[in-house]
Amino acid sequence: MKRKLLIAVPLLCLVGLLAWWFRPKHEILGEAFVSERSVTLWGRVAQVREPLGVLHYGDRVSIIARRNDNVEVRTAAGAVGWVDARNLMDPPLWQRSVKLLSQIRAMPVQARGRTKVSTNLRVEPGRTAPRLYQFSRGVPVEIVGRATADWVQSTEERDTSGELAETKKEDWFLVRGLATRPPGETAGRAAEANTTTQPGDQTVPISGWVIGRFIELDLPDAVREAAASANVRPLAWFELNRVSDPSGDKPQYLVAAVRGPEGQVCDFNALRVYTWYGKKRRYETAFIENNLCGQMPVRVGKGPKGEPEFRFRVMDGNKEERAYRLNQTVVRRVREADDSAAKRSSVKTAKPAAKLQHP
Repeated sequence: MKRKLLIAVPLLCLVGLLAWWFRPKHEILGEAFVSERSVTLWGRVAQVREPLGVLHYGDRVSIIARRNDNVEVRTAAGAVGWVDARNLMDPPLWQRSVKLLSQIRAMPVQARGRTKVSTNLRVEPGRTAPRLYQFSRGVPVEIVGRATADWVQSTEERDTSGELAETKKEDWFLVRGLATRPPGETAGRAAEANTTTQPGDQTVPISGWVIGRFIELDLPDAVREAAASANVRPLAWFELNRVSDPSGDKPQYLVAAVRGPEGQVCDFNALRVYTWYGKKRRYETAFIENNLCGQMPVRVGKGPKGEPEFRFRVMDGNKEERAYRLNQTVVRRVREADDSAAKRSSVKTAKPAAKLQHP
């Protein structure tokens, strides 16, 4: 009996060692990051297959095999399964997205809106630029910049907005948003323009470029009515301050807008300020400036006496910065001590007859 044990034990150890040595090895072919809101991890590549779990945007995986359009991956938790290769982005593109988000974190919000249709988010302006993510319809976003790009129909993106491009160039917005929604988010909460994470949210901030006309701007009623009557297209708006009213404090607005089609060189070519006229309970156009070539971002702050102030740069060779202040219902441009009289702005204060109804 002892002799049999002396033979069996070393033999079992040898078999175990050989099994470990010749086990299937998963050589790591590279790394990738999930580029969709959620991706199913499948047990195998077949028509009949079982799901092993769900991956989310930004999850890092190791690639261990490739088969046609599918890749076998290992997750950070050690799970091994198959996903569609189109749902992954390579590390260089991921790093570009991280860098872009870092660059625009501190940029001031110029406007807020939501996607009209399923909208691709790209790393730079242009339909052929690498895609980072795809927003579904109705997703809130914050707009922080604008650019133009040639209108080129890519093979993966079709214009389903019902609007045909009539120009060779189109507007693109640089936006911030969320790659996923918090668990249990209802339709009511989704309607809020919330693009920042809250404690406990399973969400990932994301940024990139989207086609401008695929975004529906969440304009305040007063701004929407004013833009329609003035025949301008708002690209940015800001609350300068609030004034007291028996029905509650009323915001006063600055609007940066465009006249004409999209694809223009200037980010905006018109400014409007709308103030609240309490006696007649309506908004009025207190300030108009046309025929300028303004560049985003517009920055809103306070003057030396606490009065509302806004600044932006002009898109000319010198990129001159202009500053304006609102004193009650009068807007005046702030000039440096060494400004010459030749630099007078073509600014006018609107006549009180320019009226807006109560929003």
